[in-house]
Amino acid sequence: MTHLTTPLKCDRWSKMNKGLDPFKRGARIGRSPPIEYFILVNLQSDGAIIGHLAGQPIPETVVDASGHRYRYVGVAPRAADGRFDVDSLHAGEWIVRPGLVYLMDEKGARPRKV
Repeated sequence: MTHLTTPLKCDRWSKMNKGLDPFKRGARIGRSPPIEYFILVNLQSDGAIIGHLAGQPIPETVVDASGHRYRYVGVAPRAADGRFDVDSLHAGEWIVRPGLVYLMDEKGARPRKV
């Protein structure tokens, strides 16, 4: 037995959800994206230590495994429930634990060693 289904009205759906992209931070589909999507890991400290937070040093810049450089810009904001408020991050900003915000430095990227 073959079941026939009515095709979705793609035209109507796309008009209702114009610009909806689940990976855009501005898109609202019921909840924020996972915080892990905005946290940098496996970093190397690069530059001066400019302070401390929660007993951890705050490096002026950090470098990821791909050679991208990030510059410290502040402390990560938190939502009322205590989680990082990723919706308040600006373009190019990332969270580094224990709660720092770093901005990707496009000009200072190092080529990756092979």
